[in-house]
Amino acid sequence: MLHTNTASYREWRAAKLDSYPTSATELVTEVGGLTDLSGSQKGAILSSCRRANMAIYTCRDTLVNRKAIRIFAAQFGLRRLDHHLCANEDGVSELTVATEGVRGDYVPYSSRSLSWHTDGYYNAEPRRLHAVLLHCAQDAAKGGQNALLDPEIAYMRLHDTNPDYIAAFEHPECMEIPANNGADGEIRPAVSGPVFWYDANSGALRMRYSARKKNIRWRDDAATRAARECLTELLGDEAGPVLRFKLKSGQGLISNNVLHNRTAFEDTSDTKRLLYRARFFDSITGGEEKP
Repeated sequence: MLHTNTASYREWRAAKLDSYPTSATELVTEVGGLTDLSGSQKGAILSSCRRANMAIYTCRDTLVNRKAIRIFAAQFGLRRLDHHLCANEDGVSELTVATEGVRGDYVPYSSRSLSWHTDGYYNAEPRRLHAVLLHCAQDAAKGGQNALLDPEIAYMRLHDTNPDYIAAFEHPECMEIPANNGADGEIRPAVSGPVFWYDANSGALRMRYSARKKNIRWRDDAATRAARECLTELLGDEAGPVLRFKLKSGQGLISNNVLHNRTAFEDTSDTKRLLYRARFFDSITGGEEKP
């Protein structure tokens, strides 16, 4: 847990800010294939995750399937997949434009832009997501860039501005997501919880957030409103700590569910954007089995 009035926090904060990348390209590691990482490749990816809670890889093997993605993830301790509504049976979903079926109802399966969020912000305990893996099988002909920010950096910037913002975002009723109702009834009940909290086992900082204007109910008090405004300014600051990167075919992003968005994109008759996405209840580790 972060005790911000201690010397250990101040030391951690200084080290984090000193090592945080100024460009997403600093987080890129080239690998041969997803299922046979060398020790140095795995070490480089873990090093990037320690710096920024995320890493980007470029895979020379273009024949990547969903099984290879699960094997790759397991090498970093990611095994408990979120089998959500739009995922395939193996828990890996395919982000591409869908015009019909259940996927056609959700923005990630369209070419529209995605506002700032963490994945699974609508999930209640014990199904809150801790890690996400995106692998680009085919990048868009135009657009589809991601902006990325480590939640720990967001926490520090908010705390530096006003510690009351952190207290507001830690309130257990800070952000409520209304129930998701379909034609056949309730798909998911309403979920209320904090923006920032601490993992009960590891003490690690967690974050859930969405910048959506609709289907979000925020706690109606001055501190929460001010905290939201401050975070919005941080995420929109062109000179701030936000990193930007467009995944090309064969590239992927592995992260401890960092803040991210996506610009709109365009497909052509020959180029259809396709990303594989796997979401996990685990956090990134060295892949060792837990006792």
